[in-house]
Parts: sequence; structure tokens; C-alpha cells
Amino acid sequence: MSDVQNSIIAARLSIQRALLGQVSPCLRAVVFTIVGRVIDIRFYFDRYIDEADTESVSCAETEILADYDFGDTITAHCIRLDAPEPINDDGVWVYLRRESFNA
Repeated sequence: MSDVQNSIIAARLSIQRALLGQVSPCLRAVVFTIVGRVIDIRFYFDRYIDEADTESVSCAETEILADYDFGDTITAHCIRLDAPEPINDDGVWVYLRRESFNA
């Protein structure tokens, strides 16, 4: 496996572990990208992002940071994107809520 593949696998496992106990019903998806030693994580929410949501993202971000070395950069962003608006993100998907909509 290449270094890039190993980095993606390690980040995916770290993020999924950090999500344990932090997923609220309004969290639609979690997606990340890696460029060098920078991991950018996007948390997509389905409504107004309240203090409990930002605290959960902060807790997850802290858990992820603990898995990495000094010099690595982890950024987490809370993004409001109400359903059924599609999430157009080309990153690596870690979490996706099941959504069903009547046409």
C-alpha cells in the first residue's frame, strides 16, 4: 500500500473512533481530505448548528488530534446544509446518515 493510502486509512479509523458518542440526529455526513500533513474534516448538519453540536465536533477533533504528531494539522468545520440538499463533497466519506425523501 502507498503512503497516501495508509494515511487515508489511518485518518478514517481515527475519525470513526472519535465519532463514537458524538453523532446527533442532525449530523448528516462527515467527510475529510488529506493534503500532506493537513487533515480537513467537514461535519454537515441538517439544521441550525447549536452549542451541543459544536461541542461534539470539538470533542471529536480533540480525539483525532491525540492520534497525530506535533506538526500535523487537523481542522474541523461545521457546515449547515439542510436535507434534502445534496452534499457535493469529493473527499473521503466517513459517516453518512440514512435519508429518505418523498418525491
